[in-house]
Amino acid sequence: MKLNRTALLLAIVAISHAPAYATEAKPGYFGISAGQATVEDFCDGSEASCDDSALSFRIYGGTELNGFANLEFGYRYIDDIEASGVISGIGVALAVNGHFVDTTLQLGMPETGPFKVFTKAGLMLWRLNYEAAASNGFQTFSVSDNDTGVAFRTGLGISYEISERVRLRADWDLLLNVGDEDETGETDINVFSFGPEFRF
Repeated sequence: MKLNRTALLLAIVAISHAPAYATEAKPGYFGISAGQATVEDFCDGSEASCDDSALSFRIYGGTELNGFANLEFGYRYIDDIEASGVISGIGVALAVNGHFVDTTLQLGMPETGPFKVFTKAGLMLWRLNYEAAASNGFQTFSVSDNDTGVAFRTGLGISYEISERVRLRADWDLLLNVGDEDETGETDINVFSFGPEFRF
């Protein structure tokens, strides 16, 4: 697992501020969302079949630090992206899915009317699971592996207030440099999602 110096400093700052906010009662919220994730550079055109998009869902919760900022924690799952082809007469197939745990700071303009627009930046722990198979027509061989790491995430969002307790929220998330640069390579993942958010 690679953890660069900037990521470590951001994590320390977030943790050190948590006790101060915990002593005060702050408005909280939680939500669920579903959407589509697209992995950049997964399909290079040499495959017989390739799908670089997959279903994604996320559950999250957070607290309002003030009128401009929220601190949010979440878990995201991205379902299998798949590719297959033939190399030297041998059929090969690859499927990859991912789990992501994140801490995110949201910054937005104060609510004016029912809409709220915000930007976000944070850190995430990721785990990618690989399933590969090869077949020569007589036998099939399969292997599985996984990889973990730390990366940055950013994005934009907008929410609409249905009632005092319920909002509808749409997000664009950009997950940066996911993967092992030395082994499988790094890639960016774009996620568009939508779902309800509940305030308490």
